[in-house]
Amino acid sequence: MRGGMVSGGTGSCPRRAYTWGMRWWEFESVIGSDVIALVRGAAAEAERRSALTPEVVQAIVERGWFKAWVPREFGGLELDLEAGLRLFEAAGWVDGSFGWSVMIGAGGGVFAGLMRETTAHAVFDPKEAVIAGSGNPRGTAERVPGGFRVSGRWQWASGAPWATTFTANCVVTEGGEPVPGANGGPLIRAMAFEPAQVRIHETWDAHGMRGTASHDMEVTEAFVPEERMFSVFEGEPWHPATVFRVPFVEFAEATTASVLPGVALRLFDLVAASTRERTEYGGPRLMAERDDVRSRMAEALVTVEAGRTLLFDAARQTWAEAERGRPAPSTLARLSLAANFAAAGALRAGSIVAPLGGMALNQRADEAGRAWRDLQTAGQHGAIRPTGLAMRGAELLAD
Repeated sequence: MRGGMVSGGTGSCPRRAYTWGMRWWEFESVIGSDVIALVRGAAAEAERRSALTPEVVQAIVERGWFKAWVPREFGGLELDLEAGLRLFEAAGWVDGSFGWSVMIGAGGGVFAGLMRETTAHAVFDPKEAVIAGSGNPRGTAERVPGGFRVSGRWQWASGAPWATTFTANCVVTEGGEPVPGANGGPLIRAMAFEPAQVRIHETWDAHGMRGTASHDMEVTEAFVPEERMFSVFEGEPWHPATVFRVPFVEFAEATTASVLPGVALRLFDLVAASTRERTEYGGPRLMAERDDVRSRMAEALVTVEAGRTLLFDAARQTWAEAERGRPAPSTLARLSLAANFAAAGALRAGSIVAPLGGMALNQRADEAGRAWRDLQTAGQHGAIRPTGLAMRGAELLAD
């Protein structure tokens, strides 16, 4: 993408024509110009209503992106890991809330291999299939004849208004007492709810990622048949698709992280464009002509690029091993570290370029300001917070 010519100048040195020739990411070809225009045109409305517009949700459904990981026999795209991560990154570049919604909605597709086969088909066969839910076990599932009686309330169920199925982890109980699990703690199982069983509390009023509709969800004394119970962390998938051989924790880290470089690169694009239009305070030079600005922009760009490059490389390695069987523990550790590194790099890049954006970033309607807020909000997710590195550090330092 090339910038326009900047005319005029001072003294005998004409102001140069600035072009943006270092742009090696081509997200337009991944998403499509029609969807980009639709999403960005609706972004302000999505922010006001704390949810994507119905037209944007339908565009995701029509392109099958909510079923990115779902096997083809269910009508899914069955993408490989790198392709999926690149899709989410590109979607994040279009708009943060859009990218997050595509990523989180697609994430439930890995449950297709963990649910019973008949349940998986019932949940994922519909074209519009998409899951919202929570992995935090904030509910109880009391054993009753034929299934479970479930009550609970869960936070941050992104995409709740357009979900066709809700899932949530619960503590399994018998007679009101937790059932012991294999690891010594309580037995945790995921439950799949029909939308009619779920009450959505419109609690999402966040600093950024406002269009994700990450509301609370609640069920009260909902009956869940035995066949709609599954485990995210235990048991073997019934389906042979490669994606089901990537453990959920590392998968979630990688997919969550993949959105952030896209958002950071959008912020970079917007701030870079503004530096070619704004003059320095009290002087005639464009911001883009200052060496300190150029250095900061270059530093930000290479910081994002280092993280995303490592993440994609780790994804390729993980997928290659998964196709042959199971990824090695060291490979999964590398994927986990790459995800955290990519997310941290995106956040750092944002902190480098945001001060160059000027007062406009403080305006709620400003697109660069929205990208900056989206980036900060996404960085708070538990899957990619720096505290998650402690476990990997312990592994590296173990005898």
